[in-house]
Amino acid sequence: MIASQLINEHLSPLRTTDSVDAALAFMISQGVTELPLIEQKQLYNYVRLQQLSGFPKEQSLGDAIAKNPFPPSAMGQSHLYELVPMLAANELSILAVTDADGQYQGIIEQKSINKLIADSFTYRGMGAILVLLMDDRDFAPSQLGRWIEENGAKMLGMMINHAEQGKLRINVKLNTTVVRGIIATLERQHVNVEHVFMAEDHDENDTKAFDVVFKFFDI
Repeated sequence: MIASQLINEHLSPLRTTDSVDAALAFMISQGVTELPLIEQKQLYNYVRLQQLSGFPKEQSLGDAIAKNPFPPSAMGQSHLYELVPMLAANELSILAVTDADGQYQGIIEQKSINKLIADSFTYRGMGAILVLLMDDRDFAPSQLGRWIEENGAKMLGMMINHAEQGKLRINVKLNTTVVRGIIATLERQHVNVEHVFMAEDHDENDTKAFDVVFKFFDI
């Protein structure tokens, strides 16, 4: 999935000629807290709802908000996984899409990305999720897949985050809820199985940790 396929056709940007009062009313009507600010089809900056209350209502957005020479944006061909760190690093809930010349193309909402990631972890119905901790130098997706397949299961999805230095935390979605043999195989290979969720042969007593894992994605 790429950025151009995630554009929300129902959201519109603000323009530097818009007044603060008009921008406030428009953002409230669209139910958003942020929107891109456009000047002559170029991305100028982002407008946050909370910052508008500090400006005179009749002032134009171009006068109220400074131009950002390097506003964060996604290219149309940017992959889904490139968008998540961009949103997080800039503390945005929406992201503008631009072409190679910096021309504004549309808006992506974080919640659309969250839904796609959530769907990838629920693909084809129920299946266990394993949260693994591995040294980054030892991580090889193909080898991990072979260890799982040795037990008659398959990986349906994977999400990887950096843990402490030199470590990766890997969330693996399986096509089975039977995991005892898989866990035994992984532990023999010195893979730390931190958490197990939605498994029928494992005592799942850490649902709070599961909620924390997915809190960012609003699942």
